[in-house]
Amino acid sequence: MKYFNTILLIMIRSKLVLLFIACILCIFFHFAWPTSLEAAELYDGVAAFCFDGDTIKLTDRRVVRLAGIDTPELHNGKEHPQYYAREAMKELLSLVQGKDVHLISVNEDDRDHYGRIVADVILPDGRSLSDIMISNGAAFVYPHKGLEEHFIERLRILQNKAISERRGMWEFILAMPAAHRTYIGNRQSRRFFTADSPFVQHIKPRNRVIFGTLMDAFTAGYAPARPCPFWPLVTTTKTTQFD
Repeated sequence: MKYFNTILLIMIRSKLVLLFIACILCIFFHFAWPTSLEAAELYDGVAAFCFDGDTIKLTDRRVVRLAGIDTPELHNGKEHPQYYAREAMKELLSLVQGKDVHLISVNEDDRDHYGRIVADVILPDGRSLSDIMISNGAAFVYPHKGLEEHFIERLRILQNKAISERRGMWEFILAMPAAHRTYIGNRQSRRFFTADSPFVQHIKPRNRVIFGTLMDAFTAGYAPARPCPFWPLVTTTKTTQFD
């Protein structure tokens, strides 16, 4: 009986030791193993080429969307690209092609609904591609759900400086007749529409923001909604504006 009790005691102690080791391993992996968001910080890569002014493809085939910005569309279902779309793509390509990049997560979700990684892309010299594109007037701030607020504000400040100095696309965009129209913003989505857009009726009155000019909407950090067709298209001979 005494022998049996000794064996039982050893078994209990062994189980306690195993349980203790299991707990230690759980704690270790909880803090040491990256979550999906943290993993975005760890996956560096080399830029292969650009799809447009805000999306790059890495040599390992991952597609990365620059967080917090948007650029004019190269292919938006129309025959011609939007004004400054080609310039934005060329600028991004010259900045990043063939270079090592570091991806930093600034979003609650590390991927968008297209499956692209959403990240603040950092160049070898420490500069952010989103910062550069905004500062040069080649992109505008594009706030969206889950994006860190301090990151959006950082980009908005850079954008306002680019606007005040009429860098890149801003000189032409803010001189259009459409720039002097009234626009309606949505506080929740931080998108704006032309005042006569039927989509405005779907915005709750408490969420509506009135902007006297296009510049007012952009300097507030709002981005144009997709059904807001003021952005001019470029043909081979001229730029077509929408009044």
